[in-house]
Parts: sequence; structure tokens; C-alpha cells
Amino acid sequence: MKKLFKLFGLLAVTALTVTSCTEEDNVIDQVFDGVSNGAVLRGVVVENELPVGVAGSRFVLDIEEQDNQDGALLESMDVFVSYTDGSEEAGDSTGAAEGEVLLRSVPAADFTAGEFGLPTFQLVITVEEFLAAVGLTDPEAIFGGDTFTTRLVLNLTDGRVFSTDNAGGIITGGFFASPFQYTTPVVCPVEEEFFTGDYNLEQITPTIFGYDTFDPDGGGIIVELFNADQAVDGDGNGILAEPGDAEGMSSTQRAFDADYIAALGFGNTLTYVMDFVCNDVFFPVSQNTGLTCTGGSLTLGPPTVDPAMYNFEDDSTFNFIFVDDEADDCGQGAPNVEVKFTKQ
Repeated sequence: MKKLFKLFGLLAVTALTVTSCTEEDNVIDQVFDGVSNGAVLRGVVVENELPVGVAGSRFVLDIEEQDNQDGALLESMDVFVSYTDGSEEAGDSTGAAEGEVLLRSVPAADFTAGEFGLPTFQLVITVEEFLAAVGLTDPEAIFGGDTFTTRLVLNLTDGRVFSTDNAGGIITGGFFASPFQYTTPVVCPVEEEFFTGDYNLEQITPTIFGYDTFDPDGGGIIVELFNADQAVDGDGNGILAEPGDAEGMSSTQRAFDADYIAALGFGNTLTYVMDFVCNDVFFPVSQNTGLTCTGGSLTLGPPTVDPAMYNFEDDSTFNFIFVDDEADDCGQGAPNVEVKFTKQ
């Protein structure tokens, strides 16, 4: 090629410093050092899908409140919800509330002592409660692609308030797993065994620089599609996996392991997750390839044209369109690329 194509693995040599913790030096003391009234709401999602037409579907979150007085600072927890219409051509969401609405306030008395003596609570919000809260009375007003967002506000006895606007990164995404906010998708159910097993992956339109996306020699490549129950633990999406990490996948997602631009021989086997959303199939934003051209991130994402469609009654074949190199790190214009999956 006239243009030199330089791809470097993102996993460069990195100096790591490992420190040990002693009895006098532990994580909780470091976080609360100098903080008299800090607190977090640790959350573990138990259920988080609202299938279209399924009454009683719900969002379930197990919560543990933690502060530097072992829960004594807890006064109450406010629960706000909001709705986003992601399917403007389906359903009638006219009249839905704009912005957040208060669903309920949970007093400290409704929390119970958990395994570690800290206040715990199981938050359950049914689809009917979501609808009523945002002013929608017809279950058919929502459709796949819509989402409900739940935001938690922690009120302390001394008047301090914690939520998404004042929780640092170590709280929302670190050790404490306390994001204070959760998104619940409305989905069209996909049969558990559908779109699983071996598929021949064939390139329809080329990827950047004219290569096939995952096929090393242009003759098609066999990949295994798997659902969340079939996945095994790996090191995380976008990291080497055996055969892949699908932690956090929903029932309407499928994943496969493959080498991006395999013809170049980098051997960067990564996990790629696909969303099956009510007849449309696409990549979520920023599927990591582990490679770069100029130092940025070379990622795959949803198409900028109409996505390809699937038949929920026939999983024998489907086409798939995605954007290659979303940020145009390689200067090829972030093209829409199409491939075809055929069940073996």
C-alpha cells in the first residue's frame, strides 16, 4: 500500500506499582480520611429488563448504604425516574413527563441490617410503576429501544445529600460500585437459543484500508455466537478472553470472539457484543478492537445509516452493519461496513 498502515496494540508496556495494605492502611479508611459525613449506596442489579408486552417485568436493585458511622447517618433515600423515547416510530408516548419525577422516598426505617450490619434495601420498580410515574397509562406506549432511568439520592441526618452530581469516580465506578443511577431498557424478547452457535461470517463491504474486518483470507470465517448464560468469565470487554467475557450482557445481546483485521496477524482476540433490538441488530457504542493508528482508540460502533434487520422467527442468517473506526483514528472516514452471518 502507498500509505503506511501502522497499528499498535493498545496494551503497551506499562509500569505497575503494587502496594500492600496493612491493618492500619485499608481502602475504607483512605476513602473517608478527612471526611466527616461521607456516604455511598452500593448497588447490585438483580433484574434490569422490561420486555415488551410482559406485565410485571421489573427493575430490581439490592442496595447497601455505607458511611463512616456504620449506617447511623442514613435518613432516607429518594428515588427519581425518567423516560426516554428511543422508538419514535413505535408506540405513542405523547404526554409522558419531561425530565425526572419523584417515584418514592424510602425512610431509614425501611432499611434492614444486612450481612455486615449495614443498612440494606431491595428496590423493586415494576413496568407498571415506571409507566404511571412518567404519566403513561397504556403499556403499548413503550417499545424496544425506549429506556427508563432511575436516579437515587441519599439524604443524611446532618442535611448532606449525595447523588450523581457530587459522587467522585472512586464512588460511582470504583471499589464502592455506587453509580447512583441505572438505565433500564425496554426490549423485545429474543429466544434464549436463537442466534447462538457457529456462524459463517462473510464480508459484504470492506472495512478500512480495504481489509475484511475479522476474516484473515477473504474466504469467510466461523465464529461462535453466545448468549449471557453461555459466556465464560474473561478479563472484560475489549481484553483477551477465553472464549469471551459477557458480564453484564442482557438477554437480547449476543457476543462473539474474533481478531480485528486478522489478515495483519496481530492475534488480538477480543469479545464483540451485538444488540438485538426489536428487528434491528447493531453494535453498542465503542466496541474496542485493542488497536490504534495514531494513538487514539480504534473502535467499532452502531451504524450512521439504517441498521440491518433480523427475523425473530428465523436465526439462520442475518446481515450486520456497523461503523468502523468511530473516531476516524486512521483517517479513512469512519465508514459503514456490512457483514453477513450464516448459521452452520
